Amino acid sequence: MKKFTLYLLVLLAAVSCVKKSEYDQTLGLMSEYNVLSEEGGSTQVAVFSNTSWTVEMDRQVDWASIDRFGGYKSGYLVFDYEINYGRARRVILVFKAGDRTMTLNMYQKARFADDDCVLRFDSSSLAVPSAGGTESLVFNTNLVYDLDDMYLTLSYPEGQEPAAPWITLKSVQTNKVEIVVAPNTTGAERTVNMRLTHTDAGDYDSTEGDSVYSNTVTVVQAG
Repeated sequence: MKKFTLYLLVLLAAVSCVKKSEYDQTLGLMSEYNVLSEEGGSTQVAVFSNTSWTVEMDRQVDWASIDRFGGYKSGYLVFDYEINYGRARRVILVFKAGDRTMTLNMYQKARFADDDCVLRFDSSSLAVPSAGGTESLVFNTNLVYDLDDMYLTLSYPEGQEPAAPWITLKSVQTNKVEIVVAPNTTGAERTVNMRLTHTDAGDYDSTEGDSVYSNTVTVVQAG
């Protein structure tokens, strides 16, 4: 009788472990990073799970796509990426299974080294009227596929920092940059030093990108 009772307890424990293992929500990936060639292509991403899972990109990009947005148990998805004609870039795949979340950095190498990047304004100064408006500046760059990711870096003379920037970026094209200048209601002339900036994805395992800058344009607005 004792042997039978002991056998029954062991059997119940085994069944309990099987049920627990069956219903635990697990999720696993092979790594935190995937370094992709600048030449473009596709790669398979393995997902290890014993339950349903979902995946999405942390932001929409026009150079990459995935062939599925979820699955059941272990499997894989296909990540397609286009040739990179510019600087290093990344998109993050976010996987979820139950209350567990994991991320995978899809990092694509750069075609241009920092020293090879060209961001150049034709002029080093620009005079604008007090009424403001849209201004165009002649511009030259070889980062033609990174235009949408460029932004203005502004610096003001000490003591002249405004509550809000009075210059905003309207568009960047391969041959010109358009800015919008707010009306000057201060009654005095004001100045800002302006550069165009591009920040890439940095190194594959970094959290901060590397920035390259254009030459400085000093913008003076009449009072």
